[in-house]
Amino acid sequence: MLDHPDPYEKYGLTRVINAATSLTMLGGSMPHPSVFQAMHEASKAFIHIPTLQAWAGERLSQALGGEAGLPTAGASNGLMLACAACIFRESELAQFDPLDEPKWTPIVQRLPLHTEGLPTQFIVMADSRSTYDYAIEATGGKRVEAGEKDSVEISDLESAFQEGETAAYYYTLYPFKRQAPLEEVAKLAHEKGVPIIVDAAPCLTHKGVPKWILEKGADLVVFSGGKQLGGPNNTGILLGKRELVKLAHLNAYPFDGIGRAAKMSRETIMGLIQALEIFMERDDNLYYSKLLEETQRFSGEVNQIPGLRSGVLIEPSVLPGATPPSYAWVEVETPNLTARELYLRLLKGKPSIRALFEPYFITTQAANRLTFKMEYLLPGDKEAVLRRLREEVTPCQRA
Repeated sequence: MLDHPDPYEKYGLTRVINAATSLTMLGGSMPHPSVFQAMHEASKAFIHIPTLQAWAGERLSQALGGEAGLPTAGASNGLMLACAACIFRESELAQFDPLDEPKWTPIVQRLPLHTEGLPTQFIVMADSRSTYDYAIEATGGKRVEAGEKDSVEISDLESAFQEGETAAYYYTLYPFKRQAPLEEVAKLAHEKGVPIIVDAAPCLTHKGVPKWILEKGADLVVFSGGKQLGGPNNTGILLGKRELVKLAHLNAYPFDGIGRAAKMSRETIMGLIQALEIFMERDDNLYYSKLLEETQRFSGEVNQIPGLRSGVLIEPSVLPGATPPSYAWVEVETPNLTARELYLRLLKGKPSIRALFEPYFITTQAANRLTFKMEYLLPGDKEAVLRRLREEVTPCQRA
């Protein structure tokens, strides 16, 4: 029996125990109650949305870095708007201001199909591809892959450049991978006269991360607002050069370009800013030190279950000297059960428990292991996870 009510039970639905991390598929993070209070207060009156976006963008950039910022409807929407900004960088769209009367609709509606005469190629790194760089094509751009799957050199990125066709370099940041250094890719982009977009959606673990990325030369960087920041699940953050952020804003909701369908209500924007305020006051290293202690305790308890072996994994951070997030890894040591089978049994059982079995998501050290994160376990959840592990593994030990 869980130590708290299931809010979905009365609807015939069952909640999932989140032992994974802040996953969009599970609804993101668990925002502080004051986030919803801010959203409730915002619902009581109306406001000019572009003005609210501009104000929120300034709060984001002042807190996290960059010349300007923009709240977005999730990181994927932020990536689309970043790509749109780079496509329109030297077009007539630059003369408009998102706080003026919107007379630029025919221009922004050239995306995604009517891009004649605009640069639409985005150079992506073959060793750092992700499903999220689809945002390029969703905007009307074209992905140009540089290098090989197991290696990308600066010379590969230079060869992929096409004068007048390349809109930007696109860098998906993986802290645990060996990649061409961000500062070198940014330097190349600037030598070629084009911006560099950095997809750092899951990397906002510490408040110093955005400034670190921007100082490496990023012109635009995108983060999720609904993961480690603790904002509503459908929020994101775009930071970077003021002129590029302005172009992104001109393509965003509430205007009638590609961002129109990705609405951010006034309530959601205010919830994101309240989450930002809480995040900026947090002692990041203390927060993750306490998480590490909980992870070590859980791992020790898993080691008491015959047929399982556990230890602690550290999620690499781009920020030097930071105390990073931690996970408990679990290996199955019985011939009658695989780690993947155990993962699926936990997911499909009752209660449903979502761990991770995705080595690319955290670090390659997670390969062939289940990983469990303590961050979002509610009272009684840890005991439920341990009980389910025993229930699934013990019969296999006897078989």
